[in-house]
Amino acid sequence: MKIKQFGLVATLFLGALMLSGCGNQNSSKSESHPKTTVKATKSKSTKTKKKTTTDQKSTLWNDTKDKQLESFINQWAPTMKQSYVKYNGTDSLKTSVGTTYPDDLSKVSVEGTNSSIGWSKTGKGNYSYNVVAIYNYDGTRPPLPNHITYFFTFHDGEPIVLVDQSRDGTPNLLETKNTKVKESFNAIVAGSYKADSGASSDTSDTKTDDSTSKETVTDPKMIGVMVHELAMPGDDVSQESQLGVYTANGKYWIGIGTSASNVGYTIDGDTIHYFTKDPNAESTATAELIDHTISLDDLISKYYSTADQKQLVQDTANRMPDIDNE
Repeated sequence: MKIKQFGLVATLFLGALMLSGCGNQNSSKSESHPKTTVKATKSKSTKTKKKTTTDQKSTLWNDTKDKQLESFINQWAPTMKQSYVKYNGTDSLKTSVGTTYPDDLSKVSVEGTNSSIGWSKTGKGNYSYNVVAIYNYDGTRPPLPNHITYFFTFHDGEPIVLVDQSRDGTPNLLETKNTKVKESFNAIVAGSYKADSGASSDTSDTKTDDSTSKETVTDPKMIGVMVHELAMPGDDVSQESQLGVYTANGKYWIGIGTSASNVGYTIDGDTIHYFTKDPNAESTATAELIDHTISLDDLISKYYSTADQKQLVQDTANRMPDIDNE
């Protein structure tokens, strides 16, 4: 009986030990895997990026913006069949008409005023117009010499693009009418510029002049060559080595010096009057002049619209002597 009681007690004691071990094991497992709390933190790189973008927008001009402007000019200029030279901050730019920039900025006027203008690398100089970039193109088409020089400036902290196309006298810098150039400069300054392939989409651009989209001709000799082609279609002007222009009786005259070859013409804005002798007259010496008119646009369309036509007119005009004023 005592033996049985002892066995029962021993069994109960072992069972208690086993239950206690299981409890400690579960407690140990629970303590070895404590609950983890993840606290969200803001990314330092995001803050840095935002700060960089803000600084970029608030800075008037820096190397990044300067490179963006250079990239725009290099993309846009070929669409205009032009090639611009950039002022590098050290070597002065000399235009084909003799002006040197930025050296001659002290001698120019701005919009007809004596507003101060000068070079300022950051755009925060003491001038009325602080120039941060200069690009010059020397023209290759008559009348020569000619040039287009852009000045990218800040006036009272606002971006302004000025252009100089003066050929003589005191250069007068004017705000450009080229909206593509203005809009791109504004975007670069604002930090919102994005290069695009539509650099030539602005219809106000021109291949020879900053202010108009329509190519025109103003040289009286070149107009005379086209008038000669119109009035005397049987003549080959490329073979007329003696061709020249002179003025008399309020008209230009183009020909080789003989009464029969001369064609008179006047230029009245966009209207060209040209005068030919009455073919029904008994003699060319006594023949009356017949007045014809054609618009300059139509004349250009007929004789100055293709590359070959332009080359012919330019070459012919260039080899002619200066206009003889009688």
